[in-house]
Amino acid sequence: MKDKLINVVWKKIQSYSFVIFLALILVAFLIIAQVTKKNDKVPVNKTTQTTQQTNHDNKTDEIFKLPLAEESPEIIRDYYDVDGNLEDQLNSIIQVGNTFYPNNGVHYTVDGETEFEVLAALSGTVKRVEQDPLLGYVVEIEHLYGMKTLYASLASVNVAVGDEVDQGDVLGVAGTNNFDPESGVHVHFEVLKDGVNLNPHDVIGTKISDYESENE
Repeated sequence: MKDKLINVVWKKIQSYSFVIFLALILVAFLIIAQVTKKNDKVPVNKTTQTTQQTNHDNKTDEIFKLPLAEESPEIIRDYYDVDGNLEDQLNSIIQVGNTFYPNNGVHYTVDGETEFEVLAALSGTVKRVEQDPLLGYVVEIEHLYGMKTLYASLASVNVAVGDEVDQGDVLGVAGTNNFDPESGVHVHFEVLKDGVNLNPHDVIGTKISDYESENE
């Protein structure tokens, strides 16, 4: 009788031990699965952060380029420099009827007659695309640190508002306009910092990071 009782108790202990063993295995499996899940997420986040940081660094290292592929384009009408000599200033004034306008940009052309592709001088976001009766198509791109570039006298455009463009992307094709027909086929190119026009000659060849303000 005693041996029988011991056997019954032993079997119950074995049964409970098996249940506990299964429970421990299940808990261990859940812990391993949770750790694996967390480990799987970490590389993705790190990769995303690294990619975003790399893209940002690349943009801050960009150097302003000309808005066309021609390395030595002709300047048909230059930027009006208040500190320039009188002759250059007179050549940088546009007459429309009886009104005279100082040129806020530079008119680049190949030969005054040949159409050419207009390129993004820097990576950024397209903020404005419109067809102006005097200026032709106008494209405005916003860059880092309050910098903007404006491209006018385009015969056609390849971009829309909200587009993210890379440096060198084709924005459209240069054409003529009614504001300054004497310039022929050209692109009117402006550079602005916080809404103030800068002399494009002073900007071309400089890094975008050079224009980072202290409060940015």
